[in-house]
Amino acid sequence: DKEDDIKPNTEDFKSMEGNHVYIKVKKTGTFILLNHLKKNSVKVKVGQEVKVSDFLGKVGNSGSTSEPHLHIHHQRQNPVDIIYPLFAEGLPLYFEDNNQSTMLVKGDTLRAK
Repeated sequence: DKEDDIKPNTEDFKSMEGNHVYIKVKKTGTFILLNHLKKNSVKVKVGQEVKVSDFLGKVGNSGSTSEPHLHIHHQRQNPVDIIYPLFAEGLPLYFEDNNQSTMLVKGDTLRAK
């Protein structure tokens, strides 16, 4: 949570992921990685249980990124056990209540409840 956001379109980054949150999904044993969060915005702590609608942090521009965005990655491997978590095998990521579909497609919009 302490890595500075970088200026868009620069490569002055300190880490690949920047400020981030890892979530272990109890139901599947898989992991969700949320990367490039804004400095000092992460509001969850290691070991904290989170639920749908909890505020986790703000989208930022920390890490290896060209512009502010949220990088979401779903994977089987525990990210703390591998050298480059973002290089792990990516798994499908499903969302609820998105026009009756569970998989996002180009042009879909998500809205917070």
